[in-house]
Amino acid sequence: MLLWILLLETSLCFAAGNVTGDVCKEKICSCNEIEGDLHVDCEKKGFTSLQRFTAPTSQFYHLFLHGNSLTRLFPNEFANFYNAVSLHMENNGLHEIVPGAFLGLQLVKRLHINNNKIKSFRKQTFLGLDDLEYLQADFNLLRDIDPGAFQDLNKLEVLILNDNLISTLPANVFQYVPITHLDLRGNRLKTLPYEEVLEQIPGIAEILLEDNPWDCTCDLLSLKEWLENIPKNALIGRVVCEAPTRLQGKDLNETTEQDLCPLKHRVDSSLPAPPAQEETFPPGPLPTPFKTNGQEDHATPGSAPNGGTKIPGNWQIKIRPTAAIGTGSARNKPPANGLPCPGGCSCDHIPGSGLKMNCNNRNVSSLADLKPKLSNVQELFLRDNKIHSIRKSHFVDYKNLILLDLGNNNIATVENNTFKNLLDLRWLYMDSNYLDTLSREKFAGLQNLEYLNVEYNAIQLILPGTFNAMPKLRILILNNNLLRSLPVDVFAGVSLSKLSLHNNYFMYLPVAGVLDQLTSIIQIDLHGNPWECACTIVPFKQWAERLGSEVLMSDLKCETPVNFFRKDFMLLSNDEICPQLYARISPTLTSHSKNSTGLAETGTHSNSYLDTSRVSISVLVPGLLLVFVTSAFTVVGMLVFILRNRKRSKRRDANSSASEINSLQTVCDSSYWHSGPYNADGAHRVYDCGSHSLSD
Repeated sequence: MLLWILLLETSLCFAAGNVTGDVCKEKICSCNEIEGDLHVDCEKKGFTSLQRFTAPTSQFYHLFLHGNSLTRLFPNEFANFYNAVSLHMENNGLHEIVPGAFLGLQLVKRLHINNNKIKSFRKQTFLGLDDLEYLQADFNLLRDIDPGAFQDLNKLEVLILNDNLISTLPANVFQYVPITHLDLRGNRLKTLPYEEVLEQIPGIAEILLEDNPWDCTCDLLSLKEWLENIPKNALIGRVVCEAPTRLQGKDLNETTEQDLCPLKHRVDSSLPAPPAQEETFPPGPLPTPFKTNGQEDHATPGSAPNGGTKIPGNWQIKIRPTAAIGTGSARNKPPANGLPCPGGCSCDHIPGSGLKMNCNNRNVSSLADLKPKLSNVQELFLRDNKIHSIRKSHFVDYKNLILLDLGNNNIATVENNTFKNLLDLRWLYMDSNYLDTLSREKFAGLQNLEYLNVEYNAIQLILPGTFNAMPKLRILILNNNLLRSLPVDVFAGVSLSKLSLHNNYFMYLPVAGVLDQLTSIIQIDLHGNPWECACTIVPFKQWAERLGSEVLMSDLKCETPVNFFRKDFMLLSNDEICPQLYARISPTLTSHSKNSTGLAETGTHSNSYLDTSRVSISVLVPGLLLVFVTSAFTVVGMLVFILRNRKRSKRRDANSSASEINSLQTVCDSSYWHSGPYNADGAHRVYDCGSHSLSD
């Protein structure tokens, strides 16, 4: 009996040790009633787990946990917080939610897990949230959603998934979920099927689909028809075509069925969405991505009707260095070295003894699996596979590569110096992966690279000197990443002609050390960034004005402040954007420099926001008159000063002579001096006043 009592006491002590106490009673968090609701504010407390804490059990409360370090949520994480009615977990670095983590939160109606690093929603991720009505998960790295991720949310009405990496929605993902508001902006959706997706949200009252790379082909017909049949004001924003090129920049609701799905007997001459696997070109010299037939390709940007957002043309055209291939004559021939093509891949001969190896969509998980190794491969396609990492040893046998396509894999790791021996590589596609950092070491050896595509990754950081390893780089595609800033001298040493930075998180871009290095730019795309239209953006605005609409490929919309929201800041004057600066400047100068480009007439850069090289005549004439009058007074003053000095000098000379006479008389009268002539050699030196006259 005594043993049982001891065991019971031990278990109770152990249980008590797991809970340090009530976060309100022990003042671990701030607990205040606001408008009758208790707010338990545990912001930035450094929590890494919640299993040791508890909260009030006698009343309902809103739980605020943003800014902590809850990077992983384990089962029963919130078991001691069962009276919470809303849960805020923003900015925790959260990257994994183990199914069962929300068990016990059956009263929670609002869940905020935005601004974290969540990559996937698994089945039963939200198990336990029986009454959830509002789920906010924007600004994560969300890419994979299991079909059963939301199956437990039978009361969910608002789902916010904007600014993630979602490229597709699985079938039946919204089954039994009564969604009325859906936000899918800023993802990677090219199409949305009606069957098993859109048909499952018949009660939709508001849907947002902007800033996705919509592929306006036959597959988008169902979305167009569905949008035409939902309530008139349900669609917020626009659905703008990204591809094919003939429809770039066009609003989906302004297209026709003929535009989206041309008749089969008609040839669609426009370029498809990148990368176009079967593009070929006539025999001739190897083209570059920015030249055609020896001339620069100044792609004409498309523009939406009625002055809508302009989208760059020919941004992602994959120009092959491959000559035209005869139909069936070269396909599937064995390589010149007699080795068979690696299993699952197809090989084509390129005129000039090269080889094109197509391993797209072959479930390749590692480049080491491609056997046998063929040394004469010039073009290697590995798109749509399951490659997670790239090692230095993977390309040792591919020294002759000219084009490498690694797009749409799961690549998160690239070892330093991986491409070191690919000295002839000119085209590199690494779009739609999980890269988060770019550095010089990752691209070492690519001294002849001309085209780099890393769009649709999770890039947050570009280290200084990254692109110095690619001195011949001409086209750089960085859109749809998580970039907020660029390092100084990021473009030093390269002469970019085309640059895509749209759909990132830039609030402004510095001119000095960054944009002023783009001396060869002919196309730049910057739309879809949350520009902050304040004083810091004025130099950037002036730089953009100098480029002109032919180079700047899209409108730039203000995100903040509220009074400028969604306004094109190119149409705003500088004194509207930065009134505190212009309030110190006279209205005359302001009127002449309101839209200054920041360049003086000499062509040098101005250090001010204003152009002061032009002065009004009404200011110039009084200024010159003032200078003349001041000079005259100065000359007169100098003459008076000189004359007065001369008079003083004469008086000083007269006074000096009189002083000398008086001094000499005093000497002669003094009893100190002996009578007689001055004797220089005697014991006494005397002066004979009688032998000298005062005039001497």
